[in-house]
Amino acid sequence: MSSTRKNNDDPWSSSSDEDDDSDDENVELDAETPFYSICTYCNSDAPKFDTLALALEYDVTNYGFDLLGSGALVSSNDEDDFFEGAIVLINKCRQFVKDNQVKFSGTELGQELNNYLKGHKVDDDGDAQYYKPVLDDDSMLMCIDELCELKRQTEQESQADTSAAGNNKSDPESDDKMEKLQAKISMLEEQLSRAKGYIAALANDDDDDDNSMSDDSRSGDDGDKKQASSAKQTNKKPDNDTYYFSSYSHTGIHETMLRDTVRTAAYEEAILSNADSLFRDKVVLDIGCGTGVLSLFCAKAGAKQVIAVDNSDIIKQAREIVELNGYSHVVTCVRGKCEDLIANNALPLNGKTVDIIVSEWMGYALFFETMLPSVMVARDALMTPETGSMFPNVAKIFIEGCNETERLDYWNDVHGLNMAPMKERMVSELTQDAHVEIVSDENIVTDRKEIITFDLNTCKDADLDFEVPFDLHLRDDDKSRNELQIHSLVISFDIDFAVPNTKSVQFSTGCQSTPTHWKQTQLWFDPVHNCPVLNREAGDSMKGVFRMKRNVKNHRAIDMSVVWEVGREAGSGWERISDGVLKRSLIA
Repeated sequence: MSSTRKNNDDPWSSSSDEDDDSDDENVELDAETPFYSICTYCNSDAPKFDTLALALEYDVTNYGFDLLGSGALVSSNDEDDFFEGAIVLINKCRQFVKDNQVKFSGTELGQELNNYLKGHKVDDDGDAQYYKPVLDDDSMLMCIDELCELKRQTEQESQADTSAAGNNKSDPESDDKMEKLQAKISMLEEQLSRAKGYIAALANDDDDDDNSMSDDSRSGDDGDKKQASSAKQTNKKPDNDTYYFSSYSHTGIHETMLRDTVRTAAYEEAILSNADSLFRDKVVLDIGCGTGVLSLFCAKAGAKQVIAVDNSDIIKQAREIVELNGYSHVVTCVRGKCEDLIANNALPLNGKTVDIIVSEWMGYALFFETMLPSVMVARDALMTPETGSMFPNVAKIFIEGCNETERLDYWNDVHGLNMAPMKERMVSELTQDAHVEIVSDENIVTDRKEIITFDLNTCKDADLDFEVPFDLHLRDDDKSRNELQIHSLVISFDIDFAVPNTKSVQFSTGCQSTPTHWKQTQLWFDPVHNCPVLNREAGDSMKGVFRMKRNVKNHRAIDMSVVWEVGREAGSGWERISDGVLKRSLIA
């Protein structure tokens, strides 16, 4: 079905600019955020602990309160409930201590806390308020995965004791249970990420409303207070950084990236093959270093100094990995948000500039998660003029058309059964947002067209929100089908390490190349109501304008829009056959 677009219609739903995001971040230089025990965190001289286990043990020894042994903490086997339940329980305990620290002390406080938790249920209606952190920057909340592991160890020890007491016979099902638990590790990590998302969503609400009010509003009636509170909430900017950095704090995401041999091998080859021409005796800044793999490649290539920056607690392992591989004299690991480290002169540069900025900042569709602006801040502030370079230094975005008739028609005959309602459901799901999937080259029916190129040494922040024209033609290598529907537009990118006078290295995330962890990003048309159709014999092609911009509410998400039309060259010029507007988003 075709649609008619009036010339004065605005195909873009909104043109409002993104709010300036300048959220404060804690900046740390070779230092870790301490843990506070449940029962002492309110004290002015509260002891600080290097590990979660030490903080929990302190409560057991000095207050008789055992969070791990508490029946209120969900079993580690219940992965669907553990993470949310642990967040609620920790905040509920901290609030109780905050309210009762003067009234009770020592083991009495611990006993009262134990009594208080006897009626605790994870699904209490009032639990929503306890997703809000009671303690600012609570390390315990950011290590729920570690808490789950400690809980699991406690349960295993308890089972072992029970088994020993029962004629010292082992549980025949224990090995099977452990195997199942190991198989669910990835599921637990996913639950952790979701739980941390809950924390991040409320991170800006960590102050009581009364504390944000002026003295005048405090002296007013309840209506005035509510009005002041409402105004505060309206003016607050969302925290879209906390969940982002937290998501890089667990192993799975780093393993996925390192196992992406296209990505990792390209960086390795680009760095090591240019050791003499680019890296030897140079100062290198690695932004978003993760496990430190790129920093170590640079050190192996002969860099004089490498500064590895990351704002997640994976920096702890990066330091250990650097030392383990014998490069601690070259690589310095710094924790913090890059912009804040620069603003506070917290990088160990002693006034020097950097020769090379290495970073793996790319996200789905190139710009998802919006890390590049942070790298550009460092580029503009620290990179040596004229001779310095970003590495990689070129990025390109591509678009192509996809036909997935087999996938859509599958539901017409499933073992002899018509399941057409499932096709309708699938189409409804596919057209909600952009989808990240590996798209087979066999399903690509148009040419792959480059739509924009970024010189990473010179591009500006404003360039990252763009709109560009495109045109697509049916591929020449498959002429078996004359008329083809375009079910989706596929977005991918290529990366070039192409500094002048060096060996050039490139990798692609296109459908024609070896799949990467970035996969491809699909923007689905509605194949039922308005799906473009190209006729080969008639010479049809698709023209349009592609637009990508950062989401106004969450700058780490991206919104994509396509104004398209299908037509052909006729005697009187371009003849339009059908047109439409496609809008999809990648939500963070």
